[in-house]
Amino acid sequence: MTHPTNKALERTLDRANSDVVLIVDDVPDNLAVLHDALDESGYTVLVALSGKAALQRAVQALPDVVLLDAMMPGMDGFEVARQLKAAP
Repeated sequence: MTHPTNKALERTLDRANSDVVLIVDDVPDNLAVLHDALDESGYTVLVALSGKAALQRAVQALPDVVLLDAMMPGMDGFEVARQLKAAP
């Protein structure tokens, strides 16, 4: 029989080895739906509500995949993609 603390530790270790997905969208409902679906599938999920926030998170976390909303106020998803591609 596995103890609850062991299961929690196993989940934490699994997350430490999981792929990181950064979701960028200015619509909180969209973020919530995508976050929940990816989280339940075992991914480590980060979110950002703007292009500027996405660039900051990407530098900190180095995500494996970035899902971008193309049409956002301020910096749109296309500009975020250009800047991510240009980053060293």
